[in-house]
Amino acid sequence: MTEPAPILEVRDLVKDFGGVRAVDHCSLEVMPDAITGLIGPNGAGKTTLFNLVSGAMAPTSGEILFRGQRIGGMSMDQTFGLGLVRTFQIPREMKRMTALENLMLVPAPQIGERVWASWLMPWRVAQEERAIQARALDALKLVSLHHLADEYAGNLSGGQKKLLELARTLMAEPKMVLLDEPGAGINRTLLRELSANILLASVERDITFVVIEHDMQLVMRLCDPIIVMAGGSVIAQGTPEQVQEDPEVLEAYLGGRRIGAA
Repeated sequence: MTEPAPILEVRDLVKDFGGVRAVDHCSLEVMPDAITGLIGPNGAGKTTLFNLVSGAMAPTSGEILFRGQRIGGMSMDQTFGLGLVRTFQIPREMKRMTALENLMLVPAPQIGERVWASWLMPWRVAQEERAIQARALDALKLVSLHHLADEYAGNLSGGQKKLLELARTLMAEPKMVLLDEPGAGINRTLLRELSANILLASVERDITFVVIEHDMQLVMRLCDPIIVMAGGSVIAQGTPEQVQEDPEVLEAYLGGRRIGAA
């Protein structure tokens, strides 16, 4: 049986900021339909790598391929159009809109955005809006926020905002999602819900996830494989068990302490 092609390939990627090299000849592959963990100490280059892949920054050199297409140097709206979506450490919700409205904004283009459509094709506008609302309610149900559909997003807790951000990415019908510290600042109950929802979205919607996370219990439970960065490049990758036993990982990242240890 033929091995599937990687959905994401990073080849010899470099990003310099003046005299500082944040990403140093980094190479890695992400396989489709997996939940891949990306871990490493602060300053390892993880978020910079996300910025390069998503189009928030242009690389100094090297190549990035998404589904076989070169995307290095593309803008974020261009990579978004290809099905590559990222989230941020701090959720960016529309605070004065409801949770449901936040999700209904995502699909584009919408017929109702054209001024003339409301006059000439009101039935088409209403039909599309009902379809988008149904999709949004399904996404809220998937992340256990359907009971807060009419609540202002600004009133949600930090953990609920993380769940709302996940639901927003699902509304974009992505092929791959880059999750930047989804577990930061949320309680253990919502963290379990979040990890279960990521797994469900991966299985039911065939979405590939790459997850930056410092919570090692979450990473070990959710991600396989795991890629480890230090000093701007990859130092190890493998299953959770392999990474936990890698001497270079233990030394560079955990000071000799086993991953997941209390």
